[in-house]
Amino acid sequence: MTNRRRPPSQITPQIEDAGLFKREVRDVPVELVPVFSRNNRRDLVVKGIVRPGTEIEVVFAGRRLREAAALVERMKKLRAQGVRAAMTGHDAMVRIQQLRLPVQVRGTWRLRFEPDTSGWEVKSYQLLAAQWAFTDLDGSTVVCGWPPEQPQDRRLERARAARARQAATLAATAARSR
Repeated sequence: MTNRRRPPSQITPQIEDAGLFKREVRDVPVELVPVFSRNNRRDLVVKGIVRPGTEIEVVFAGRRLREAAALVERMKKLRAQGVRAAMTGHDAMVRIQQLRLPVQVRGTWRLRFEPDTSGWEVKSYQLLAAQWAFTDLDGSTVVCGWPPEQPQDRRLERARAARARQAATLAATAARSR
């Protein structure tokens, strides 16, 4: 199969966001579990839980990946606290699913179908994160990411450029007639 991906040097924020955020962007409260992985595009994938207990994947892609460093650091500290609690005999912290960080994610949903071991297609959900907010260890709210870039209407841009050219032509004509 041919690779139709553009080289990273040619990808602008508008091109990136047009590929990622194809559906409506909405706010979703998620409880993130400190289980990290990477996909084939090297994006960060974090396991999350949304009400009523549905397991999802939250994807931090593209230029937003660098912004997720503070969130990853916070989740690593959460996991370390859970490990310390489990070592002292706290039964609730033995399972990693019990470790959750509440995060408000602004993003869009993507539906995926993957085959299971028997060959049946299994539906899973991914939330592509554009912006997210979480509480730091100090108790302050940390907001990361950017809102999706909106594609510009080329007709409006062409009309604006035509009006500018027309105004420049009229100004030049008026300057010559003086």
